[in-house]
Amino acid sequence: MTNNSADDPPNADRSDREAARASMLARHRLIEAIIRNNEAQLRNDSARGGAEIEMHCAIRDSRLPGASEDAAAEVERMTARLKALQDEHDRLVAEREWLNASLLEFDAGPQGGGTHYRSGNA
Repeated sequence: MTNNSADDPPNADRSDREAARASMLARHRLIEAIIRNNEAQLRNDSARGGAEIEMHCAIRDSRLPGASEDAAAEVERMTARLKALQDEHDRLVAEREWLNASLLEFDAGPQGGGTHYRSGNA
């Protein structure tokens, strides 16, 4: 007598169930990584928006009559900060594209050929 749960196909053996579980967990990890990437992108977008405002203020202050060298140094500092934030944005976008492509590949891969078994609530 086999020890199958009610949600498993009648001929599924333990290794099939373990492979299906591993596949489900791998897909879940991809989705969690996409969520973390989205959160990081939102934080980056907010930081870049704030840095752009600070940059405009620094430029305005550096153009005032009698502006100090500190004002010019602030423009340079803000330029570097914006560049670092843009580099991080570009990295996050590339990561998101890779994660999305990986999820599409995963969903279209060989496991999509009928070896996924529905279990639990969907």
